[in-house]
Amino acid sequence: MANRKVYLVDTENIGSAWKELLPKKGSKDMLVLFFTEHSPGVSYSDLDFIRQYPTSFETIECYPGKNGLDFQLVSYLGYLIKSAPKTDYIIVTNDTGYDAVVKFWTEREMSVKRQTKSELTMPEKVEESDPFSEAKAMLKDLLPEEYSDEAYVDGIFKIVCNYSAKQLQELYQALQKEYTAEIGTAIYRMIKPQIRMVYKKIPK
Repeated sequence: MANRKVYLVDTENIGSAWKELLPKKGSKDMLVLFFTEHSPGVSYSDLDFIRQYPTSFETIECYPGKNGLDFQLVSYLGYLIKSAPKTDYIIVTNDTGYDAVVKFWTEREMSVKRQTKSELTMPEKVEESDPFSEAKAMLKDLLPEEYSDEAYVDGIFKIVCNYSAKQLQELYQALQKEYTAEIGTAIYRMIKPQIRMVYKKIPK
């Protein structure tokens, strides 16, 4: 289960760009907006969007001054970490001055990072499933531990994909050529009993 996330937003630095988090956040996540009289105003269009998520954030007014908001945000972060150390904390700002704070807490095995304004508005990557993952996993299960690391599995799987269930002799020879006669023979004997099942899982 994913940890709860708390976003600590430096509104002086990023304005109302934090609104991009509202539709993405989990039900237990929270945004904490730190603001001063110097924080940029919110446009009517942004306000109309924000009103759809009235319980998703809280605001903390900070005393103004040079780096005043920054110090108060960091102080509040320490308070939150003490009360909920297993939460993921994200400081939302472009200000690289917070990176020292991030490093301080990550060295103490706390989950703290910084997220920039551009990262907020960046389209989310759609992870594509690997159509070969099932066949590769099946092949890995056929191999003993000494041949089951990622490099070995990828290399053997690549050779397997170059042939078909009707070309087992060619596959055998290719494995010998790649891994020496002794090792290639051992690998082939391990995978041969189930190799046709592996081939059935490989997309045509």
